[in-house]
Amino acid sequence: MNERILLGVTGSIACYKAPFILRGLNRLGFRVPVVMTRAAKRFVGSLTFQALTNEGVYDTLWAKRQALSHITLLDGTSLVLVAPATANIIAKAAAGVADDLLSSLLLASDPARILFAPAMNEGMWNNPVTQDNVDKLRKRGSGFVEPASGDLACGISGKGRLAGIEDILLGVERGVRIDPILSGKRIVITCGSTEEELDPVRVVTNRSSGLMGMNLARSFSRIGADVTLVAGSLSAPLPPGINVIRAFSSTAMLDELKKVTADADALIMAAAIADYAPIESRTEKLKDDELTLKLRKTPDILASLETPGTVRIGFSVETGKDWTATAADKLKKKKLDAVVANPAWVIAQDSTEAVIHFSSGKQLISQPISKEMLAEKLVEVTRELIKERDG
Repeated sequence: MNERILLGVTGSIACYKAPFILRGLNRLGFRVPVVMTRAAKRFVGSLTFQALTNEGVYDTLWAKRQALSHITLLDGTSLVLVAPATANIIAKAAAGVADDLLSSLLLASDPARILFAPAMNEGMWNNPVTQDNVDKLRKRGSGFVEPASGDLACGISGKGRLAGIEDILLGVERGVRIDPILSGKRIVITCGSTEEELDPVRVVTNRSSGLMGMNLARSFSRIGADVTLVAGSLSAPLPPGINVIRAFSSTAMLDELKKVTADADALIMAAAIADYAPIESRTEKLKDDELTLKLRKTPDILASLETPGTVRIGFSVETGKDWTATAADKLKKKKLDAVVANPAWVIAQDSTEAVIHFSSGKQLISQPISKEMLAEKLVEVTRELIKERDG
């Protein structure tokens, strides 16, 4: 990964967040030159950005060493990110004004390679002039990371805050890492654990942090897939910028999946579905000294879902020495295209060990790796299965 993202910084109070955006882009492996407006330098000095990038910090059209920089800076650049983007720079870009380095760069850029992350007062954002300018830029192909709602610097609460840094980074990845096969494909992923109520306080459940499913959601989303995450109980924060449906019981998860899998291209069942539920749920908190539970099997979600044409990938977490054998049986029984076998020790861990069984009989064995890396591997697996499906 050696792609180049040009970061344009303008004079919003949210300017102080721009160095954190730069660090996030560095962490993702991008090379990031920075272009600052004169107003931006009133909030954050150029030395701050110089300490964080080896690609240079630029602020004028007129310096000798920066001659024609409004053209040369675009060479090899995959995307121009303007964050924060003020109403002023949005208006300049919409009107084709080029009176400083950043606005000149925007005029010289392919509109489809520009991403704005606006930050301004609510009145300025909602003003019809600003909205008209945003519409013009969108029609030309430019992208926007919508501002968030909350407390604003002017002392009121409303829409206009700079979007979260993770949302902005996700917008950048979607802008430059679009996968030609998976882009626009509808991917449904389950994660977390389901809970079956014993009383208003206690539940019967399976252990799960939800990390695997959330890593999968991020990995598919950043390459342009249309991801729906159906999530049970989690011990990790939900990923930004992804459509999330909460479903806390096995029945609720089945009901939600019936709604969203009808036209899904792939279903990946990474959730830990509780295998048993109490036959009777008490309305008052249990305080018995001894308790005998009668349990029933919960619905078999994969067996209950009719998903013709959908690539189906399951997970199987098992104990014992031969923890991959059960997964192979599950592959046939539940009519899966692939199943990921994991040993029980991986639950709630950042790393995992996996054997992927395919309906073709092929196996893919991974050494212990991070769940993030396994998610990337499963993106590749899903891509190949969808290619096979589509011929």
